[in-house]
Amino acid sequence: MSEFGIRLKNTFLNKKFIGFCLIGIINTFNTAFFSWLAHFKIQQNISAYIGYIISLTINYILNSKIVFKCKLSVKKYFYFLLSYIPNFLIYTFASMLTINVLKINQFWATTIAMVIGGPVTFVIIKLFAFEDRLKK
Repeated sequence: MSEFGIRLKNTFLNKKFIGFCLIGIINTFNTAFFSWLAHFKIQQNISAYIGYIISLTINYILNSKIVFKCKLSVKKYFYFLLSYIPNFLIYTFASMLTINVLKINQFWATTIAMVIGGPVTFVIIKLFAFEDRLKK
């Protein structure tokens, strides 16, 4: 197996990634649920962002406590939010495409976006938000 293959295996075949994925399932449901709930009063594209932001806070708490086993802090939350910018861009593009062009409802649009962005986000939050960069 190549060095790249070993790194890929070590990154994605471990307890942290599995925990991240399980929390991701919860997060996907939360995003879809809060987006759906908000769409009764707010335009559908905006409600998608509201659901996304609410679920991010829940996601941060769960990942901090369960996956990365670290204390909650404003600084880590800030880095966590920054780490989600690529995911947010993927989510935005996928939501706009699925809702506006393909006319797929919000729940499935959110699900598609999260499946695409999940692995990318795991690597980014692991390196940027939760690893202690000062020790390296």
